Parts: sequence; structure tokens; C-alpha cells
Amino acid sequence: MSDQPPQLRTVLARGFRRKCPRCGEGDLFKRWITLHDRCPVCDLQYLQNQGDLWGYLLLIDRAVFIFPLIVVIYFRIYNPYSVWFYIFVAALIGGLLYSLPHRNGMSVGLEYYWRNRPPRT
Repeated sequence: MSDQPPQLRTVLARGFRRKCPRCGEGDLFKRWITLHDRCPVCDLQYLQNQGDLWGYLLLIDRAVFIFPLIVVIYFRIYNPYSVWFYIFVAALIGGLLYSLPHRNGMSVGLEYYWRNRPPRT
């Protein structure tokens, strides 16, 4: 293993694939969203403290899914009989559930990058 951590783009891509942010080979999850304590390949401890992902998940969930859902519900008042409203809400909720492990993996990657980021010069 090299001493220098991977770039942010690499860490996010590995997290999206639900792989270890350091080596890119070990699985992050035991099941759908049950996080391993350590990487089975490079023995990286994914989270040093419980709750480290709270900020990242809050930011990603609010920005990507919750805010558009609130906007759609708000504008439904002016168009209550549109079938597109129901299709859009179902797609948002389906996307929210489907992408949960990917978002969690990216959050683990962001936390790893933030913890091991190169010093600014």
C-alpha cells in the first residue's frame, strides 16, 4: 500500500461500487446496508467512531432526494390531477431506496478521504 491516499474521484467511485475506499477490492457491506467493521483485504477500519457518516448522509439525502420531493409536493397544489406527480414521487422514492447502499458507500469514502486528506500547502 502507498502512503498517499487516493484522489477524491477515486474514493467516490470506489464508494459508489460499494468497495473499500483505500484498496478498492474489499466489500463495504455484509448485506444490503450492514457495514463491515474492517476491510477483509487491507484491514482498514471503515469508521473510527460510530455516527461519522451522519453529516455526509444528511447532506446527500437532503440535496438529492428530500428537497425535490418537497418542491413537487408544494407544486402539487396547483396541479392536483396530474399523473406525472405520482410517477415522479414513485421514481424519487424508488431511487432513494435503490441508491441507499451506493450513497452509504460514497459517504464512507468521503469520511475516509476527509480523515486522510493530503495537507494543504
